[in-house]
Amino acid sequence: MTRLIVNTIRSQGQSTVDFKDIISANGASQWLDSYGVIKANKNTIDEDVTIPAGTNGITAGTVIVSSGKTVTVQGEWRII
Repeated sequence: MTRLIVNTIRSQGQSTVDFKDIISANGASQWLDSYGVIKANKNTIDEDVTIPAGTNGITAGTVIVSSGKTVTVQGEWRII
């Protein structure tokens, strides 16, 4: 299960977002730098995945779908 924790502080019309917790998916860090500029993603899909209609998905770099696993695309998936 993926868990995203974001702490937001709003003061006098200004908005600041401060990531106080490490953002991870199944124990893998989602950002390579401390400011969230470089997003990380694995290059192997080891599970069956469905991208539902009306949903956009994006993957960066080469991606491998493991033997016996499927990616069902009902929406849009871009690999850049």
